[in-house]
This record gives sequence, C-alpha cells and structure tokens, in this order.
Amino acid sequence: MATLRPSDPLIPTPEVATMAEAALYSLGQFLDNPPDKITLAIIEPPLANAEITLSGDMFRLVTEVLKTISKGHPVTILPLQAELSTQEAADILNVSRPYLVKLLDSGTIPSRKVGVYRRVLASDVLQYKQQNEAARHQALDELTKQAQELDMGY
Repeated sequence: MATLRPSDPLIPTPEVATMAEAALYSLGQFLDNPPDKITLAIIEPPLANAEITLSGDMFRLVTEVLKTISKGHPVTILPLQAELSTQEAADILNVSRPYLVKLLDSGTIPSRKVGVYRRVLASDVLQYKQQNEAARHQALDELTKQAQELDMGY
C-alpha cells in the first residue's frame, strides 16, 4: 500500500475563484440546510448527462472547499492517515522544524523512523494543534477573568 501524502495545493486564479463563487450562488438554497443526499447533473461535454450523487457530509465538504477557493485562498487535501515529513508537520503547526523535532523527541507528538527520516501522522499533528489551541484559549480566558476581577478595563 502506498503512503498517503498531502496533495499539492490548488492556488486559485481569479477566474477559478469567480467560478467557485458562481457555484456557491447556484447551490445557495442548500448551504444553510444541506440535504442528506444531493444529486448534481453535469451538462457540459464530454460528461454531458452524467450525474454525481453526494452524501450530505460530502456536500458540506465540497461547499467548504468552494467557499475557501471563492475567497482566493489555496486549498489542499490532507488525509488524516497521511504520513508527513518533519518539515510538512512543522509547516502545519507554524513552528520551526527544530522545534517540531524537540516535540517528537520528547514524545509530545508520536512519530516513527523510516530509515534516517521521521514520519508523523497528520492526525497526530492536528490533534496536538487542537490541544495547543484549546490550552491557549483557556489561558486567555483565565487572564481575561483576572483582568476583570482587578477592574483593568477589559
């Protein structure tokens, strides 16, 4: 079985962003209350008269991708079971590679060695990121509470 890798990002051109915005407009009635299942018809050749059926979850994922692209932001697909290099993991966390290596050495984020290289599961990187953000928000909430108790104008 091949090792899953992140896909190269789609960097939308202004034309692609406009197309994504038009697609969202066409799907507008379904965006706030997506159906359990939706079937889309393709009318452009060479796939004319083809239909694609999406589950509600897949439809929500597609619309989130369209929303991001319509704003001109790049998008990539990252399977949770993908194995990342240390640089890819560091980029996701927005930290330096040496800092990430310290997290791996301490066991804070699990990793495995492939030859001389380390591999990190995307799910482990994203879990660490989520935990780190939750701890940061909790600390900010505590600081805000203390500032209010001390009547510091917050």
